[in-house]
Amino acid sequence: MPDSPPVHSSQPEAAAASLFHAPSFASAPEFSPTSSDPAVYDPRTLAELENIFGRARLLDLLARLKVEIMQRLRSPPEERVALGQDAHTLLSVSGSLGFLDLSRRCSDMERDCLRGADLAAPLAAARHAAARAIAAIALIEERA
Repeated sequence: MPDSPPVHSSQPEAAAASLFHAPSFASAPEFSPTSSDPAVYDPRTLAELENIFGRARLLDLLARLKVEIMQRLRSPPEERVALGQDAHTLLSVSGSLGFLDLSRRCSDMERDCLRGADLAAPLAAARHAAARAIAAIALIEERA
């Protein structure tokens, strides 16, 4: 698989729409709300998973990820243990499905939970990445 950098699109609907006009996830740009935001997911990872599991199973995994994301990161910043556990869970599952921005934000948050650092900024960043991931999955499901 070539090692090309992710493509950013300033038009998320067009990027997501092209996803299902293409023969596979590999040839589609990933969803990115603005060109300054990091990519929400890596289309090469989704293409590889589609090749391994098939489209139906991949869509099932994405639906499960969406549910998992919606159940996490709801605690206030004072509940470090719960937030640390949520961040740890999400960094693993989102990373394995190619949602690298969410995975990175959750990694940062887990680290800050363990260090006793202020969680306001990392929690806001993780919640923003989570919302973007949910929106991207919803668009993928809509176009399937």
